[in-house]
Amino acid sequence: MPLPKPNVSNAQVEVLTEEKFSLGEGPHWEEKTQRLIWIDIFGPSVNIYDPATKENKVYNIREQLEKLGAKGNRLSVGVAVPIVGEPDKLVIGTGSHVATFDPTTGEVEFKNEFQDGKDQTCYNDGKCDPSGRFWVGSMGVEVNAMVDDLEAGNLYLVDKGFAAPKHEVGKIAISNGLAWSADKKTLYYIDSIPGAIYAFDYDDTTGCISNKRTLVDTTKLDVGAPDGMTIDTLGRLWVAGYFSSAVHCFDPTCPSEPPVSVPIPGARCITSCCFGGKNLDELYVTSARKDDLDGENAGKLFRVTGIDATGTLSQCYAG
Repeated sequence: MPLPKPNVSNAQVEVLTEEKFSLGEGPHWEEKTQRLIWIDIFGPSVNIYDPATKENKVYNIREQLEKLGAKGNRLSVGVAVPIVGEPDKLVIGTGSHVATFDPTTGEVEFKNEFQDGKDQTCYNDGKCDPSGRFWVGSMGVEVNAMVDDLEAGNLYLVDKGFAAPKHEVGKIAISNGLAWSADKKTLYYIDSIPGAIYAFDYDDTTGCISNKRTLVDTTKLDVGAPDGMTIDTLGRLWVAGYFSSAVHCFDPTCPSEPPVSVPIPGARCITSCCFGGKNLDELYVTSARKDDLDGENAGKLFRVTGIDATGTLSQCYAG
């Protein structure tokens, strides 16, 4: 039976930042502090937005990465997630490394490096699974806004204790959104260039995935390129639509049904989203800005309310 469609007729979109960022990504709602952690990939910066004060703190880590030898496409940060038991530290995917970042000191510490034999791949988006393992994906270098190698990306799993990244999925163009079903039996995963939302069988005990299949082929829909993703308590997938100026809600039980869309005015390139707020009923949305054609609000952070949906908690890294 299909899941109920969300009523988004009362949706309200609020612009939260005046500053325009180049490539906002990876929003993570931290329940303990009631703040949003998100990143600007090529800033490169980790950002923390506090709804109580309406302040967005920007922690640029370019200098720290340069001191550690990063250069080129690897002067970047793709994701930042809190670590259980370490309130002052985040696990980040930066350049070619899994690292920690301490916003109180500005220190970046490399933990592990992924080995893919390519000099210019970089991490792009990631998330923790229900057991606190860190999943992070990569992509090839962009040349004139186009990815030069459509099979350069990979999806990796970093187990507890900052274990060496384990290769899970290969030949990916742009690794993007991740979400897990409430029963912990399905992993949803996005590769943006083929426009695919994949589903895998998932074993939460081991972290193993299998039985890859295409859930939604978005190239047959007017939703742009699928980017970041989150899931609500009913199991519906909320997918950022790059080049579509909207977030799209898909029903994974009826993947052939057209999604319900929430327009984000003035921002063409929508990159990711996650639920937040005290009741997890607010949708935080990131965006990118390449040029003036992307809209007056391109590169800003947004909050959407009145969307008739409640999200699930963002998971932290088990450390």
